[in-house]
Amino acid sequence: MRAKLKAGAASTVNAVKRNMTPQKQVKLKLVHIDFWSAVRVALLVTIAMGIATIIGFTLLWAVVSQTGLFGSLNSLVNSVIGGSGSDIGAQLSLPRVLSFATTLAFFNIVLGTLLTGVCALIFNVIGRITGGISVGFTNN
Repeated sequence: MRAKLKAGAASTVNAVKRNMTPQKQVKLKLVHIDFWSAVRVALLVTIAMGIATIIGFTLLWAVVSQTGLFGSLNSLVNSVIGGSGSDIGAQLSLPRVLSFATTLAFFNIVLGTLLTGVCALIFNVIGRITGGISVGFTNN
């Protein structure tokens, strides 16, 4: 019985090997990146990163606020400085944190999009000089 199973498995493997097409490898050269395509993709990616930044700051503020870390930080600052220092919880209120996160996200969107466009232009210039980058693909 075992011999029949082994023979059946071997014949199945051989049949699969016969029906498989050989892997074909294609070599292409990347010599040009479309400027506007790179800018559009970069804009979408940086917008997603900006949204993640705002959500991350909001969640971080919520965790710090709920755990009472602002109170501990206030007592630490007051003991180091001496006397009544400023209230860190009031300084780092949710509207201030969100405005900072939004400003940071906006600058990241603008700078990320601009730098990606500049990098695409630089790649195109270098691609003209060197002939591009050789990239290999398979049909797998």
